[in-house]
Amino acid sequence: MSRPPFRGLLAGCLLALVATAQDEGIPSPVPAVPVPPVAVQNPFQPFDRARFEAACKQLGATPEQIAAFGKRIDEVGLARAADDLVRAAVPEFDAAVKKHEGGDPQAALDLTKVLAATQDPLLQAHVRYHLARLFLDCDDPENAIAALNDYLEKNLNRSPLDGEAAYFYAQALAEIPAPDLALPRFRAFLQWFPDASERFRSAAHQRIGEIERQQESRLHNLADGMKKTTRDLKKKRTGKPTQLDQETYVEELQALIEEFQEKENQGGGKASGTSPSGNPATESALPEGDGTVGNLEKRPSLADRWGDMKDAEREKIRAEVNKGLPPQYQKMLEEYYKKLGKAQK
Repeated sequence: MSRPPFRGLLAGCLLALVATAQDEGIPSPVPAVPVPPVAVQNPFQPFDRARFEAACKQLGATPEQIAAFGKRIDEVGLARAADDLVRAAVPEFDAAVKKHEGGDPQAALDLTKVLAATQDPLLQAHVRYHLARLFLDCDDPENAIAALNDYLEKNLNRSPLDGEAAYFYAQALAEIPAPDLALPRFRAFLQWFPDASERFRSAAHQRIGEIERQQESRLHNLADGMKKTTRDLKKKRTGKPTQLDQETYVEELQALIEEFQEKENQGGGKASGTSPSGNPATESALPEGDGTVGNLEKRPSLADRWGDMKDAEREKIRAEVNKGLPPQYQKMLEEYYKKLGKAQK
């Protein structure tokens, strides 16, 4: 037998709580019904290839490299071809990405050095994208969100990586876990990037289904508990345990209503800088297939590589983190390498 949708379950829980309150002869504690969704304007613009190629030329790309970019679009996809062009134009960026692909723990430091040294918004976009992917690979969704927040705030509409940045932003929120922030952003990704690679769209649909099933499970458990309390009240069981159950249901329902409002009102975009705590997932949501930047084959564990390094090598990296980088980047890398050490243990 199919279950009612989320909205129907929520309405059922509201009615059950009202009935429970009426049976006891007290005013209903039920909050207002969720407001209708608010439309959110799509901040992403169509890719401007001429603007992108001009920006790559400013970075140092040669006419031959730009011509090669055009030929590679059909072969590897627009996002991958564009990232390859930026890497070709900026060798130090390319070297840092290769370190990440090879499982070198210094990759985060080298990418951050490139980011700190440039004011070019296109290069910033590509470096922040790769930093976010690196953090996600290391089960560090909080720093991934920080990197992508900067991407969405400062580097939007410069690169065809925008779609992947939007997807991985939602994925990072899901891995915190903050499912009720992730859900509207997965939906916004599907709405705003209809031509995105099928592997990303399939993964987004999968994550939406997982989150909705979790929400429905919470509602079913809440509805069952309310029914039990209603039966207890009809049997004149109005002692402390029943009262505590009622208070718990009111608090749980209030939380669910707030989450429902967040899901309905948010259509994507930047989340709060403060992130709920939790244990991040360790598996990528992406199925096999083409259409993404970077090598998605299983990389060597960065935590294991960090643990295998000599003490002097680790100390050298730590010393570089504290030398010459802006404070916000120092803090980010200090947290990252500390997490690597904890993961290795």
